[in-house]
Amino acid sequence: MQDRNLAVRPSMAVLAVLAVAAVAAVVAVVVTSATAPAALAGGPGDPVISESAARRGIDVTVYNRDLALVRETRSVDLPSGEVRLEFRDVPARIDPVTLLVTVAERDRFELLEQNYEFDLLSRERILEKYVGREVAWIQEDGSRLTGTLLGMSGGPTFRVGGEVRFEVPGQLALPDLPANLRDRPTLVWLADSSKRGLLDVEASYVTRGMSWQADYVLQLDEAGRRADLQAWVSVDNRSGGSFEGAKLLLVAGDINQATPAPEMMYAMDLAVKAAPASGFVQEELYDYHLYALQRPTTLLDNQIKQIALFEASGLAVKKHYRLQGYTHFYRGAGRIDDKPPVSVFYSWENSARNQVGKPLPAGVVRVYGRSSGGGRQLLGEDRIKHTPADETVELRVGSAFDLVAERVRTDSRRLAEDLYRHDFAITLRNHRSEAVVVEVIEPVGGFWEVHRSSLPARKVDASTLAFDVTVPAHGQAVLTYSVDVRY
Repeated sequence: MQDRNLAVRPSMAVLAVLAVAAVAAVVAVVVTSATAPAALAGGPGDPVISESAARRGIDVTVYNRDLALVRETRSVDLPSGEVRLEFRDVPARIDPVTLLVTVAERDRFELLEQNYEFDLLSRERILEKYVGREVAWIQEDGSRLTGTLLGMSGGPTFRVGGEVRFEVPGQLALPDLPANLRDRPTLVWLADSSKRGLLDVEASYVTRGMSWQADYVLQLDEAGRRADLQAWVSVDNRSGGSFEGAKLLLVAGDINQATPAPEMMYAMDLAVKAAPASGFVQEELYDYHLYALQRPTTLLDNQIKQIALFEASGLAVKKHYRLQGYTHFYRGAGRIDDKPPVSVFYSWENSARNQVGKPLPAGVVRVYGRSSGGGRQLLGEDRIKHTPADETVELRVGSAFDLVAERVRTDSRRLAEDLYRHDFAITLRNHRSEAVVVEVIEPVGGFWEVHRSSLPARKVDASTLAFDVTVPAHGQAVLTYSVDVRY
């Protein structure tokens, strides 16, 4: 069964010599081969070879999770009759069962069979093909020593002159390349062509090893109340293939990858709205969002490419502080003495009236401020999920240096068989020059009711209790409360 997640690197063209001198068990293979012109028919019985140079157009749709749909059109010079067509320069991590082939002249071309050949040239694979065969070693004086390759498990084992050896001096030489080894992954088709001549063949297929995410830069003003937002997309190509001059499309949303969705095979046929030639155009694609780059780009293998998505200026942001509790504080008995950090959050409304109002693809938001000298300084970063327009974005950027919290469980007692009362005192100290409000979040869990509290309690949901604590500048505030919990 073929490995769909094969991530090997294609070799260079057919080897003339595979050799490394002065190292034991090194392979040298002497082969002569002529490189066939891309997409040209050879003599009778010869395969027609189509390489990337024959591409007339290529579209690449990249999804968020290790998946891309490639659609490419190549011009192929076909003979008449049955033909073996080698479709080269496809990604090493292609999923061949997703291949869809179409031609403009449907009555002229019929695809009978396809094979995905990915048994690639490598030192180990060449030697594995020679197990049980005679090999030779070229000595420094030019003479040859012959022997038999017995096996490759754990490394090569040879029989030379009636002895079993693991290392033999000299340069290992093989008479030719074994059959059925390729220098790069190749789709091999058996097709029937009704007449000779050029034909445009379009192939669509899914490949692993490609993904994208959004990267955002949020630049705060000196007061921390307004910000500028820059959005970039980062496309990561580890598919084992390169795509030059491609039309790039990005799908934001989490698709079900159990089976290829029907939408994936015609997503790129959708018309996109007019836009500036250099940027992305965004549109709805069923339950997802599609971003189409309005200029060709090149996606090289083992490359991360960043492209500007959009910018927004002057959006209003809010800073708030939060102290987060834990459910285990409300289980068991005994003293709890905790000094948790107070987290710093920034949030903004993703709306048109707040200068944004765009669907925000999942990614990392990096928040920057400015020092007194005007230099940009990183304040923190957080990851956001796919966020539609008119929703709120909230980022945890770090912990406040000048806010100190202490939590003590002052009492815990059993009121009934399954009912407990817990008393807490939370002290918040503020070393800043202005007063702050700290939101205290307490995930009580179970069935609970506040017995008493020094500040108004707020029920966030069935499991969560919250308080808003105002802490004066260079001062402190103490929150005390009792909660009855049944579990």
